[in-house]
Amino acid sequence: MNSEHFILSYTGPALEQHEIGVKELAPALLSIGELLEESNAILNGERATIVVNIKATRPGSVIIDLSVGQHLLSQTLGLFSSQGVDAVVNAKALLEIIFGIGLAPTAGLVGLIKWVRNRRIKSVTNIKMGKYEITTEDGDVYIATAEEFKLFGLINIRKKFEAIITRPLLSEGIDGVSFGKQTKQQEVTKEEAEYFSAPEIEQEIIDESEVEMSLQVVSISFQDAGKSRFSDGNATFYAEIKDNEFNQRVKLNEVSFSHDDLLRVKLDRKQSIGPGGIKTDYQIIKVLEHRSAAVQLNFPFTQNNEDR
Repeated sequence: MNSEHFILSYTGPALEQHEIGVKELAPALLSIGELLEESNAILNGERATIVVNIKATRPGSVIIDLSVGQHLLSQTLGLFSSQGVDAVVNAKALLEIIFGIGLAPTAGLVGLIKWVRNRRIKSVTNIKMGKYEITTEDGDVYIATAEEFKLFGLINIRKKFEAIITRPLLSEGIDGVSFGKQTKQQEVTKEEAEYFSAPEIEQEIIDESEVEMSLQVVSISFQDAGKSRFSDGNATFYAEIKDNEFNQRVKLNEVSFSHDDLLRVKLDRKQSIGPGGIKTDYQIIKVLEHRSAAVQLNFPFTQNNEDR
């Protein structure tokens, strides 16, 4: 089993007594493990597994024992080498890719995020195998490895950095966090904390359709932009009525509708995808017909001859 050690260290006035609140440390340590596990899975697939352990604690720092094991490929195919198409990214290389440990203080994914500084990326060019040229809107250029760039674009990875770096550094009395060995460390200051906040991801529309159908009213909301609940006989969902003419008639009490009423409508169904998965929104574009649930029963009336 290949293993590497590195130090995660928080600094600042709050740590003068060599203590850190569990609310800051516990989520950060959990996210360190998840960051390394997910990064390993992304770069190595099922070819290697990773185990993250806390080896020891000392004033102001926590040492993490990182272990990588190989299951499917033999060592002759590059288990402990990051070179070659079939190579598995080993523990040492993984720490270099993520934290820049053992490399220049501006290297690795941490170095890339610090360099971007939340600036808008204008272009990305694959300049040669394993290298990407990243250009910001103001013209700065950075050369990143394929592994760094791949992890940089994944929202789950960025969220882990937010838990490890941004949230602790926003706490009073914690001024910095560093990763590395005894003699060479990558440091992030409180002023740089916001760079590691996970970027907001817009919902991407993947499908939109308009259908004419009948719906049964389940519950009603008359609040501004309120969504009432409807049933199509198979499932229930919330939808906003965007028919201004119908809404005006309801406001003027020219029409009223209640639970179990039937509406024949034109329904807009929009599906989008984002960090939380697929989301479906419904809007009633037009109310074509309204049938009250208070239906009068048909009785076999006969005419009284005396009324003739």
